[in-house]
Amino acid sequence: MQFEVSSYAKINSFLNVLGKRADGYHEIYTHFQLLELKDELFFSKSSRNQVFCDGITPEENIILKSVEWFNNKFDKNQHFSVTVEKNIPMGAGLGGGSSNAAATLCFLCDYHGIERRLLDFHEISYELGADIPIFIFGKSAFASGIGEKIGEESSDKSSYILINPNINISTKLLFSSKDLIFCDEINFELNSFLEPLIKYSSEFNDFYNSFKEFLNEEEFNKLQLTGTGSTLFIKNPSETLIEKIHAKNCENFRVFLTKALEY
Repeated sequence: MQFEVSSYAKINSFLNVLGKRADGYHEIYTHFQLLELKDELFFSKSSRNQVFCDGITPEENIILKSVEWFNNKFDKNQHFSVTVEKNIPMGAGLGGGSSNAAATLCFLCDYHGIERRLLDFHEISYELGADIPIFIFGKSAFASGIGEKIGEESSDKSSYILINPNINISTKLLFSSKDLIFCDEINFELNSFLEPLIKYSSEFNDFYNSFKEFLNEEEFNKLQLTGTGSTLFIKNPSETLIEKIHAKNCENFRVFLTKALEY
């Protein structure tokens, strides 16, 4: 028997870094907006855990780590073969890996009849990844801490155009950037990583500024960065703006039209 599970993408509507904590992590305040864009995961019982996903080695795949974490946490020894139909770009700030991990943990809970509320967000954030809790939560919401403290539910029901270049960004390097400035107060328009990313990556800088060539100032200022990745997005783009971006679509970026996830 094969089990199919959907694994959704996210954007950060804004992302403020508030400071560095004593444990070495950074305190953030953000809003996670879940999207209809998704991967599909197919689970089959197996004699050993294995994952098949184009573009990533089994050793690097967080799905395997999530299965092992679950087995250790709940004293299980279940093995699965997992095939990933990958639609969410990797290393792009869209949460694909974290979403895959969350989908795996939720599936395993359901499979074994374990209540999902027993998945400890704090523990998961530190041991597997800070973005995983929002996907287990399954609804768009504000978040704080390192991302594990889920606050008020909030979804704007908007549509989005995602512009994803083939640029893989190191989250660790951005967090340690000397150009990262901590926010003294919450700014709902700011992603703290945009300026450090522009300065850190000449490739991203060229990509970002290339939009000035065919967008007017008002349109260009609508471009926002999600997470610490390289994906830009525009909320509720006009048909004219969509057509402009599609007309420039070339080998160095992909375009996705998607909507806020309804639940």
